[in-house]
Amino acid sequence: MTSAVFYILLVLSVLLFIHLGVIAVLLWNKSRSSIHFIKDQEGYLVVYASQSGHVEHYAKQLAHQLQQSGQLNAVLDMQYLSLPKLSATKKILWCVSTYGEGDAPDSARATAKKLFMQSLDLSAQHYAVLAFGDRRYAQFCAFGQRLDQWLKAQNAQSLFDMISVNAQSSADLAKWDTQLEQVTQIKLNAQPDSEAWQQFKLQQRKCLNTGSSGQPIFQLQLRCLEEIHWQSGDILEVQCGNADTEMVKFLKLHDIAGYPEVNQKLRHKNLRNAPLRLADESLEAWLVRFDVLPTRDYSIASIAQQGYVELLVRQQQTEHGLGLGSGWLSATLTLGESISAQIRSNPSFHLDQQQRPVVLIGNGTGIAGLMSHLRQREQWQYSQNWLIFGERQQQYDHLYSEQLQQWQMQGFLTDIDYAFSRDQPQKIYVQDRLMQKADQLRQWIAEGAAIYICGSLNGMAQDVEQVLIQILGQEKLEQLRQHHRYQRDVY
Repeated sequence: MTSAVFYILLVLSVLLFIHLGVIAVLLWNKSRSSIHFIKDQEGYLVVYASQSGHVEHYAKQLAHQLQQSGQLNAVLDMQYLSLPKLSATKKILWCVSTYGEGDAPDSARATAKKLFMQSLDLSAQHYAVLAFGDRRYAQFCAFGQRLDQWLKAQNAQSLFDMISVNAQSSADLAKWDTQLEQVTQIKLNAQPDSEAWQQFKLQQRKCLNTGSSGQPIFQLQLRCLEEIHWQSGDILEVQCGNADTEMVKFLKLHDIAGYPEVNQKLRHKNLRNAPLRLADESLEAWLVRFDVLPTRDYSIASIAQQGYVELLVRQQQTEHGLGLGSGWLSATLTLGESISAQIRSNPSFHLDQQQRPVVLIGNGTGIAGLMSHLRQREQWQYSQNWLIFGERQQQYDHLYSEQLQQWQMQGFLTDIDYAFSRDQPQKIYVQDRLMQKADQLRQWIAEGAAIYICGSLNGMAQDVEQVLIQILGQEKLEQLRQHHRYQRDVY
């Protein structure tokens, strides 16, 4: 063998080694994206199905606690759950949310559909289901219930009855803890991570649709007292609070002397469903037994580079007056006052940093999530953007009109279609505009476009999905969903 041949073979061997190394790294990274905390094949597999990131966060907290006790197999996003993996697992804890009208979260839809068509022998498997939902919706925890029923039909053995969680209720999560602690013999903590909550100061608030026939929409700017980062599409989870007038009324009703310390303790307590105070029970002990007010989620309209969190909040009317979250943010808070909130990653609505076209569809305050994407795309200098937006009247409800017109003039917004439903005798909605532009949509999709939808579930997102099926076909839409080219943040 000549020296030249030897060196050529040596170089080829090195290149092959590097190539194999790159493949190994890529495979390792892919496995990391779907399976975490691999510990013990005899431990629990924690499977989650999450839409807005909350259930994923909870599942990983649970997995971390199981890992510390040596009882974790792995934690896995349901979209990556294979039938062999399911059949081989002896102990599974399911943490699943219900989205839309009783459906699985978008990322888990294909897996759930495939799963429920199977007939398996899971008689050697033990499981428990923690189902997240919101009783304001008719199909409360419907996906969790369907999953639980399917598992029972496959002869899987339930560790205990399914636990339903209403709007992240700490009391409901405590029931899960109690049941699971009896099985695992470890102490669990379902309470949210207090370190994640931060103080945000209200620095600006204005009504954007004065004179509208619809409910007032307020634009808020909140500045965090600490440095924070987030991606477009992320969510601000706000801890609701009581107005001073409500606390004064409560103190007077129960003949309690008001002072700053008491007001501070009452700020986030559910005063409308206060537990009965026991005889000789101290005020401190009584307040400990109060439920905490629920949180509310809001799409963030700004990007981190702007230096503040921008929200759009539409006032809601209830039998008790203004809605809990909308009243707290639009009326109760005063300028300069702080709230407790946390930014939650919403991977099901994140942008891919690819220079592909995007179609942004929304209505009402849903434009908040779309504005964050547009602002991010502007920073990336990606200009193939098409917005389809709907509201009531152009005169009053043309949200962000100046910014959108400026972007259109600059060529950053390739196309804008509005659907102001009350501006003509026959109401027109975003799904109607979409159908009118069916050929254009097919062309954009053929060019690799992704679709992002933000706004109301009923009356918009459902109808838009039906129109998309008519235009693209069910199979194509599912392909887009699986390839993260069809993403939604609807409520």
